[in-house]
Amino acid sequence: MKLSSLLRWADSFPFFYLHLQNNPQDDLSHYRWILGVGRKAHRGPFHEGKWYMGGWPYEWKAPYRKPLVEFPKEAFFIPHMVFAAEEAPEWEKESVPEDFLKYNAFLGASLERPDYLDAVESLREHIYNGEVYQVNLTIVLAWEAVLDPIRAFLYLLDSFPATYNFIFKYQQKYVIGASPERFFWLWRHLIAQQPIKGTIRRGKTWQEDLFLVESLRNNPKELAENTMIVDLVRNDLQRVCVPGSVSVPVWAGVHTFPGVHHLVSTVYGERKKEVSWIEAVESLFPPGSMTGAPKSAALKYIHRYEPVGRGFYAGAIGYMSADGLADFAVVIRSWIYDKASRQLLLQVGSGITYESDPQAEWEECWLKAEKLLGALRLSV
Repeated sequence: MKLSSLLRWADSFPFFYLHLQNNPQDDLSHYRWILGVGRKAHRGPFHEGKWYMGGWPYEWKAPYRKPLVEFPKEAFFIPHMVFAAEEAPEWEKESVPEDFLKYNAFLGASLERPDYLDAVESLREHIYNGEVYQVNLTIVLAWEAVLDPIRAFLYLLDSFPATYNFIFKYQQKYVIGASPERFFWLWRHLIAQQPIKGTIRRGKTWQEDLFLVESLRNNPKELAENTMIVDLVRNDLQRVCVPGSVSVPVWAGVHTFPGVHHLVSTVYGERKKEVSWIEAVESLFPPGSMTGAPKSAALKYIHRYEPVGRGFYAGAIGYMSADGLADFAVVIRSWIYDKASRQLLLQVGSGITYESDPQAEWEECWLKAEKLLGALRLSV
């Protein structure tokens, strides 16, 4: 079976969602690959015992600011056909033409370097004054482009395998991602989150790579950031979980991806029987790793210092199955494309603490963008 042929067929529907799990360190996935297609957007409440595919933009539960590409606050469809398997099939080898990007013109960044550095310094002052502990500050990069989303996804999959390689179509809009981070996993009454905080580049040799892994494992700033977000996630989960059931089986484990190493923690608990899956998601949203701590204060400062809305970036995307399994990724390392307006977006960010060096945070943003820009042959 050719993956490109399967995706072309799916793209004939107004809605489809595909994700492939490519992280051998991930031991929570039930389905290593899943595809659903649909003809109508979901409207109204969510119910147990049904399939849903799609996700929530960041502004679902955050202060609203208009994003450059806007989706509904609940962008879901009920698939009328689903294919899922514990392991991905052996895809037929194929050569994908490189003309997936017919035209592009860089339109600019939401925060240029001087504005970003000033924002980091302002956030450090808020942190020094005890108003907030950490804030995730991001930048939107925008192009006018004519893009083939299917070929773009295949190239991204080839160059950037991740925990979640996904493509989501919502009418004329696409989310094309290679996210390393799980937001929400549910199996009946078990809930898990896997926040990421802590990043370092890959080495050019295996010796340098090992040295950088050890540097990341022992970096006080990165470990403090990870601990802060783990505490935030634990507090979020305790609101919807059985008292005493929330635990952290893995703290700050190193996961390796193309271009970067990350510190990843696992936090899980047992959902209260009276709490529905959608109520649980609402209490955890937006993802703590993409806001900061305390979450309410971080949301306020993101709204103040980011000049445009995030849209699907920093939201969540995935599926809920009829048998009670939910698996949602944090929408990072992802392209947003609106075919009608020919807008192509990439957003990147970093966690700001009082110890943050503004220039180093700026460079971390571009480190995260580098591979994604290369995968689509884009420049700024």
